[in-house]
Amino acid sequence: MTDSLHRAAVLGAGFIGMNFVRHALQRGYELSVLDHKPAPADLAGQLKWLQGDMAREADVAQALQGAGTVFHFISSTVPGDQVDIAAELQQNVFQTLQLLNLCVKHEVRRVVFISSASVYGEQKVLPIAETAATDPISAHGIHKLTIEKYLQFYRHQYGLDCKIARVSNPYGPGQKITGRQGFIAIAIGRIVAGERIMIRGDGTDIRDFIYIDDVSEALHRVATTTSDETLFNVGSGFGYSLNDVVAQMRELTGLPLPVIYTESRFADIPQSVLDTSRSRFVLRIEPQLPLRAGLIKTLTFHGVACPAA
Repeated sequence: MTDSLHRAAVLGAGFIGMNFVRHALQRGYELSVLDHKPAPADLAGQLKWLQGDMAREADVAQALQGAGTVFHFISSTVPGDQVDIAAELQQNVFQTLQLLNLCVKHEVRRVVFISSASVYGEQKVLPIAETAATDPISAHGIHKLTIEKYLQFYRHQYGLDCKIARVSNPYGPGQKITGRQGFIAIAIGRIVAGERIMIRGDGTDIRDFIYIDDVSEALHRVATTTSDETLFNVGSGFGYSLNDVVAQMRELTGLPLPVIYTESRFADIPQSVLDTSRSRFVLRIEPQLPLRAGLIKTLTFHGVACPAA
């Protein structure tokens, strides 16, 4: 592809970022990736990989060279983290401002920021549209929303074309099963370890789970759309309680999968389901993998048999 939007810099190659990198390569992107980890061996020769730090201006500037689009995946927190506010601002907000200044300097055409459904906080009306009030109840949601506001500022002040993707609850292969984020991944980690699945609260909290391949395709559509819309929800549009998810895993695996219920956290939103109408009509995209099929693929990837599939 010769379109400059397909010459892209990817900042951060965690779960979502790494899956997007592989998806983008299949889509014909020319990529420059900045991450603190070394490049996976199987990607050698397919892209430019810079092992560095977003805190270092020279590293970011090197990643931006020749890029028409920048994908900003980097975040130092997840919902529920107890954070040092000063460090939070430095690692997320201030570093993003440095990035945006460099984007203006290097004449980047478009910035795609991977935000979060956590910016909405608690909502009484479901599903949640992009026009809903934003009242985050976690530090993670606050810093995501702060960055969103600065993106809007740079759009108006400097003409930087900024797009925001508010992602719900992604899951799938590549997500750490021993990490601190992602209910499905952590639950599978417990299954693999032969431990009880831990659920915070009584298991009735509702989440909008979206398979990682659907997230990657949505981000590609956000990056290449000709629409003037700046903000898109990226989710499945369907809600499942945590108890529902465990019940589906029991049915698929034929295992008893005992559960231990623990105290909920201050940042746990009772219900979060995104309205994906704008993505459907503007980006022309529909999630392709329903939860059951996504669970089968993810469980199988981690070596958990699904005889009832």
